[in-house]
Amino acid sequence: MDTAAVSTHRKPRRRRRRFTAGVAGRYLALILTIAFTIFPLVWLFLTSIRSSADIFSVPVHIIPVTATLAQYVSVFREYDTMDYVWNTVIVSFVTVILVHLLAIPCAYALSRFRMPGVMLIFGLLLIMRMIPVIALAIPLFAVFAAIGLLDSVWALILAHTAAKLPVAIWLLLGFIQDVPREIEEAAQSDGAGTMRTLVQIVTPLIAPGIGASAVITFLFTWNDLLLALTLTSSKSAQTLPVGLTNFVSQFGINWGAMSAAGVLMVMPTLVFVWFAQGLLVKGLTTGAVRG
Repeated sequence: MDTAAVSTHRKPRRRRRRFTAGVAGRYLALILTIAFTIFPLVWLFLTSIRSSADIFSVPVHIIPVTATLAQYVSVFREYDTMDYVWNTVIVSFVTVILVHLLAIPCAYALSRFRMPGVMLIFGLLLIMRMIPVIALAIPLFAVFAAIGLLDSVWALILAHTAAKLPVAIWLLLGFIQDVPREIEEAAQSDGAGTMRTLVQIVTPLIAPGIGASAVITFLFTWNDLLLALTLTSSKSAQTLPVGLTNFVSQFGINWGAMSAAGVLMVMPTLVFVWFAQGLLVKGLTTGAVRG
């Protein structure tokens, strides 16, 4: 009896997952995907620390024979890349701030207040998401030339804000609609006005959505080349993607310096996404991103 009782209380053994050809294929596909994704970044970094002779050596050495930071020194001394970096930082962060200062109250108003033409506004937001940026480049050039803002940092900030605002509003709409109205009604019954309810109650609750929207806005603004190339013509307003084109001349391409500048361009995006990945993953997995 005791033996039978002990045997009945034993935990069932976990069945080991058989390593089949299908499982091996999935792992192989995953490994190849990761390798193809990471390899260009690794090669970019390795090229940036090679000497000029090592870059053009035959056969090509995967690991640099001698590691040097001369390419990074050349980027700042010969090409004044720091000006492009500061312009990119200013445009990206100011755009993120402006977009969300406008997107949060707009999404809240569309979600909570009954207004005429709401469905029309939803349709326009959807259409704006589908319009490619290249279709707006020439009209924006004409507008900023007419108002005297062409070839300035503010032209890029306003253009990117207008381009990224519909996406941010569409993202935040889903998060605000998921916030229970009872919470807002309780705050309003305690004397909180609409703006205070939005700032102190709703905004903290939709922090994952704001994080996801901020990351997307930052990445698209930081990596933009088309608008910066169209709306700017001097170093005082050009961003880093435009600065990368300076490494291509009629005499050839400075691969080492271009790779070093490419690393400088990639690193801030990796750092930003690394620190914001918690909000990004949480925001994109709560069902707020709707087609």
